[in-house]
This record gives sequence, C-alpha cells and structure tokens, in this order.
Amino acid sequence: MEFANIYRTCKKSQSLKKGLKSVEACLERQGVIYVNVAEAKVDGFWPIHGYRITTLDGTAFFPRSLLEVPKNSGLTWIRDAFSSADIVIPPYYSLGFLSRHAAKIREEQKHEAKMGFGDSMLMEMYPPEDLAALIVGVWSKRKTFDLFHSQLVESAKAYCLGLYGVAIVGLLPCIEGILRRLGVLAGISVEDSVSIRTLIKVFKRLQQKEIDRMLDGYDWYPKSEITVGLLDHFDERVQMFESISAYMNSKLYLHTDSAPEYLTLNRNGIAHGFFHGYATPGNYLRLFNLLSALSFSAAMVEGKGSMMHPGANAESEVLATSLLKCASIKHHLS
Repeated sequence: MEFANIYRTCKKSQSLKKGLKSVEACLERQGVIYVNVAEAKVDGFWPIHGYRITTLDGTAFFPRSLLEVPKNSGLTWIRDAFSSADIVIPPYYSLGFLSRHAAKIREEQKHEAKMGFGDSMLMEMYPPEDLAALIVGVWSKRKTFDLFHSQLVESAKAYCLGLYGVAIVGLLPCIEGILRRLGVLAGISVEDSVSIRTLIKVFKRLQQKEIDRMLDGYDWYPKSEITVGLLDHFDERVQMFESISAYMNSKLYLHTDSAPEYLTLNRNGIAHGFFHGYATPGNYLRLFNLLSALSFSAAMVEGKGSMMHPGANAESEVLATSLLKCASIKHHLS
C-alpha cells in the first residue's frame, strides 16, 4: 500500500494525534507490513513532530498535527514592516535590533515617514566600516560574488564620495549577475535571462531546498501539506527568501506601468531613463542590503559561510580606510 493512502487513513481516523500505539494500530488495521514505527520530529526553526514509519518500501514521515505549527512567527511581522519601507530582511543582525527598528516603521502611518525611518536604520547599519567588512569579509568569500568584487568596491567608493546615482547604477548589474549565478548553483538554467519570473524561480528553489534539507533521510512525506507556504509562517530562512523574492517582484523589477507614484528605485525605470530621484543614500543602502541578503542566500547554496555579523580584519580595514577617505573628500567638497 502506498504511503499516501496509509497517511490519509491514519489522519482521517485521528490516530496520528492519539500517539504511537494508535499509529501502530492504524497500520495493522490496514495490513501494513512495517519494520519500525517511532516518534520523530523534523528540525527547523520550529520542530514538526510526528512519526518515522519504516516499511519494506522505504521510510516516511507522518506529521502528528500541522495545526501545532505556529502562524506568523519568526520574522513574518518584521518582514512586513520592512517591506513597507522597501527593505528586505537584513541578515547578520539580532532579532532584537530588527524588532526595534521594525516597530518604529510599523508605527508610522505615512509612507514618507516609513521610508525615512528605513533610511535612518540603514545608515546606522552600514557605515563605511561595515560596508568594507561585508564586501571583503563576507562577499569576497562567495563564489557567486567573485566576478563582481571590483565593481562592488568601486560602487562603495562612489557612494562614500556622494555620487549616489553612479553608485546605484554600478550595483544593478552586480545584483542581476549574482542572481543568475545563484540560479545555476541552485540547479536552474537561467542563462542570460533577466526576467523576474525566471529570477524568482531561484528563490522558490532555495525555499524548496530548505524543506529537502529538513526532511533529508525520508523517502516520503505529505508534500501537499509540508510546503513552502507552511514554512513561510515560521521558518526564518524561508521567510528571508520570501522577503527577497517579494521585493524583487513588487519593487525592484516591477513593470514601470504598475509602479506606485513614490517608487524611484526600479531597475527598468532607471535603466531606460524613465525614473528620476533615485540617487539617494537610502536607495543605495537598500540595494547594498539586498546584496547582503543575497550573500546569505549564497551561503545556503554554496553550503558554507557564517551567519554571524562579520568583524573587521586586516583586508577590510584597508578598504574601510579608503572609504573613509572618500567620505572625508565628500565632506570637504560639500
């Protein structure tokens, strides 16, 4: 008998909720020849409790009750607050730091005020020293970033000089190139496509990979129930990937005809000369923060990399000194 039929029968009879002996009894009533039945859990940011069923056909995971899984926990409300200020969830920062700033953004009613609080947060997060620590201490370690290192450094220098338009235009091709390389590493043939539909597939694949990682070792589980949508309620990695995907789709790559009046940071609008007013320090840092989130994504795909905020090292201090000199020049010229 197929695992799907066995699972449906046990679920319908409420056996999964009643405990291990009830599950064994349900299998025996169905004439299932099993090798072992044991309580088990799938580990993620929130564990899913259930049973490991081993038969001659393989091993399956039957969840006890997905109603036990919390709704809208983890980064969900923070993601929504940052989204209202056109910011993806920043990695490498504590939940306390993110919660404090998200609450300030959330309290504001006017969009202009939300954007202003977002700008202030980004300025606090990314002074020149932290730009250097990420570019050299984190991004230079990612395979997906290595082709763009020089351009990322040049863009950061332009930003510190106050050349915000040049800095932003310098980041856009890096973002697209990194997205395509992420797609290749995730197993998607994106080739030369810059279609948002293609690029979003990268994050859908990364989200599915998170489910595959959690359920590694099982031949079957209820795929119609343990889905990306379920994990998006509580799994922080899936929530981060969703934050990036939503921002790309609804803001950065949104068709210009559908763009809200306030939006200036839009790839098509900038590339084709339709949009103006995008050359601001806050908008540069929005893209820089997006790249930081893409670096987090790259760590998941490449299978290595710390999730902790990077500290300074000898190489990053050299770049930080250069960026601070650029900032000093800007100060003297202004």
